[in-house]
Amino acid sequence: DHGLDLAEKDFTVNTVAGAMKSFFSELPEPLVPYAMQVELVEAHKINDREQKLHALKEVLRKFPKENYEVFKYVIGHLNKVSHNQRVNLMTSENLSICFWPTLMRPDFSTMDALTATRTYQTIIELFIQQCPFFF
Repeated sequence: DHGLDLAEKDFTVNTVAGAMKSFFSELPEPLVPYAMQVELVEAHKINDREQKLHALKEVLRKFPKENYEVFKYVIGHLNKVSHNQRVNLMTSENLSICFWPTLMRPDFSTMDALTATRTYQTIIELFIQQCPFFF
């Protein structure tokens, strides 16, 4: 219902976050396209932090336009949430733990995905922490 006024509703933060996660989990392909996930993991392996950040930024530039714009918005929002961590206890690490599986949706039936979970989480955490650099 496009006429729905969410400001009138008394939704909890958890309800809104759950709806957002549900939306992203139901997309035909994750917001972070599967093809880009491999490249992000490769970029993340770079030891030099500055080179790693630049490599991750280059991968971001390859996202389809719509994915890039929505990802930018979501990461920007999570960055703002993390700035209030004293009140909400949601650090960039906590937020990345909550949202990386929804944003990336790896195939958990493979051992590669199972062993890469910490890498995926750290990639999303970096995007949240370094949001102004990436976007």
